[in-house]
Amino acid sequence: MVKLKKILFVSFSGLRKEAIASVRIYNLIKELSRYNNIDAFFPNLKESGNDLYSYDFVNGMYLYDIKQSIFIHKFRKKYKEFSYLDIQKNNNNNKFLELINAFIVNNIFFYNFVYSQKNQRYYKITYKNYYLKKIDIKNYDVVFTSSNPSIMNYFGYKIKKKNPNIFWVADYRDLNQNNPNKSDKFNFRGKKMDKLAFKYADLITTVSQGAKEQNIENAKNIGFDIKNKSYVLYNGFSMENSSSEPSSEEKLDSLFVDKDKIYIVYTGTIYPLQKIEYFLKAIKNINSIKFIYAGNSHQLIDFSVQELNLADKVINLGFIKKEESEYLQKKADILLLLKLIDGDKDKGIMTGKFYEYLTKNKKIMVIGDRDNEFNSICKNLKNVDILPYDTKKIVDYLNSLKKEELKENYDPNIERFSWENLAKEFDDFITEKLKERKSLR
Repeated sequence: MVKLKKILFVSFSGLRKEAIASVRIYNLIKELSRYNNIDAFFPNLKESGNDLYSYDFVNGMYLYDIKQSIFIHKFRKKYKEFSYLDIQKNNNNNKFLELINAFIVNNIFFYNFVYSQKNQRYYKITYKNYYLKKIDIKNYDVVFTSSNPSIMNYFGYKIKKKNPNIFWVADYRDLNQNNPNKSDKFNFRGKKMDKLAFKYADLITTVSQGAKEQNIENAKNIGFDIKNKSYVLYNGFSMENSSSEPSSEEKLDSLFVDKDKIYIVYTGTIYPLQKIEYFLKAIKNINSIKFIYAGNSHQLIDFSVQELNLADKVINLGFIKKEESEYLQKKADILLLLKLIDGDKDKGIMTGKFYEYLTKNKKIMVIGDRDNEFNSICKNLKNVDILPYDTKKIVDYLNSLKKEELKENYDPNIERFSWENLAKEFDDFITEKLKERKSLR
């Protein structure tokens, strides 16, 4: 009889349904629990009900303490100009603001703070030695830590020091260094957390080949070679979840009343190098298109709508619940995805939203054609059309669309990105690594 591996998952993300990062952790744990004994070590969010995922398939659930930070909440609310996104949106060339922002983002927000959209509060994570007294670390074969925030690598390091025989997997959902969505200036804590992972982790996982290569370069720049211990663990989707129908929302149904319009939906944050303006300029003189946006970047959309006089073509819902966001995607004719306009920085940006979109069996319109890895993945996918950041070509594409042809179309090629397949491949890989290690002793 094969002995099941005992795995400990340590993450901030995983519980909150509102956070797309939670989808990665939740589905990976759920699938791995079919072949392993798994415990989870998550933050004590003091939340309940439908706002959190249920982990009834794990053996044990442990919680570490976190605190709400009223100071940081008030600071960000009052000093919006310190936000990197706002600096970029407003084309603010104030170098002093950029430097202050870089220091704050790298050493506070990316390091040990997370934000909850549900209650509009910041949480601070601080590692305490007594956390591990709750858990018998010596019982585990594998520990899997997932960042961001980057302090999760410190949790992995402390666990590895306590049990040197444990196989530590350091998962990077985002890069700590050379991340296109933030500056690298004053990145003291991010580099420190990278050093711990690059030196002590047995395996470094990232969400794309491009991110893997960048992490290898980051490691090389600080004196480590991680080529032989790097692994691409793509984001994915659950076949189980994708077959279920979202519950009907009357207030959302009422948005799709015009049967002659083609409804294009975008859900989520729009980052500085994702230029929604190209798309909005393209729909200005196309009467058949209606655009619905839902997410944190509602102020950016409002500004563009006002500037381009698009009030009759754009519905801006702002931040909505995850269930409502999923329902919008299900009702849409086309789902819009934005890649980065800077091709060099776009390498390896594989947002979880893309895989979420795939499950809706809808046409996906991607703007941004400079990421070769992404383009290669999409070659075999029926429902994905990739366009350059060129307003005329976007206009031509939109004018070629016919409402009656935009029907749901299931593509079996997407199944390679199901968590059922991704987790099984990953589990087999870890099993082999553990066997190799055992044979060397």
